Amino acid sequence: MMMCWPPCTSISDRAVAVRSAIRLASVSLVAALWSAVLVPHAQECWAADDAAPRTGPEIYGGVYVFGSLAQNRNLNVGGEALPSTTIKNSAGGGFKAGVFPAFTGYAVGIQAESFGLGHDVKAPASMGASGMQSGRGTLLAWTTMVSLIIQYPGKLIKPYGGVGAGWSSSYLVDAQFMKGAVTQTGTLRDTSPAFQYFAGVRMLVKENVFVFGEYKYFASRYQWGGNLEPSLDFRTHIVAVGVGLAF
Repeated sequence: MMMCWPPCTSISDRAVAVRSAIRLASVSLVAALWSAVLVPHAQECWAADDAAPRTGPEIYGGVYVFGSLAQNRNLNVGGEALPSTTIKNSAGGGFKAGVFPAFTGYAVGIQAESFGLGHDVKAPASMGASGMQSGRGTLLAWTTMVSLIIQYPGKLIKPYGGVGAGWSSSYLVDAQFMKGAVTQTGTLRDTSPAFQYFAGVRMLVKENVFVFGEYKYFASRYQWGGNLEPSLDFRTHIVAVGVGLAF
């Protein structure tokens, strides 16, 4: 029977030992970064809050970009739906500003924002009550909203959520609609009521500077005029990231 000194270890045992060492080193690195960067920053924020308690309103503003994942809802032409309508996902951007009054404990506020988006919309040819029908165009919309917003008034991280309503001005560019022998083309325009609900998180990264991420559900029913009166019950999921200043 063979014996070795020091006692022999298998390759798997050595691999486990190496992985354990890597985990320990990773945890130590994260702890070091936390201690060196985030903890001092948090302490500065807490010290500033303790030294000078806020008395006035909290005012903020920010800019953002987003991805828009639209739901495929059918175009409507002459009171009849165009089946298999597709709305391509797209992107957009906007800006917002709001205020949290001191008497609410900085938990309830009002926010105003404006944002723009664009989507390609297409309904393939199909057979309708009046014959062959189809529709297509590029949707461009600019929306202005006013929202009630509620936040957790933390020092570094502030989760929030809200609901809002406003107006959405839309253009359907290069529109091409057909219903039997009737056609409608050109650029169509409409302004319709809109609503949204949203939730997100703001995180302070420097004195008065924050970044945020947000999910938003947005809806508006666009009703363009003309001889075919095309319309679209537009719904989309928006995922946004941005940066802002708070005072």
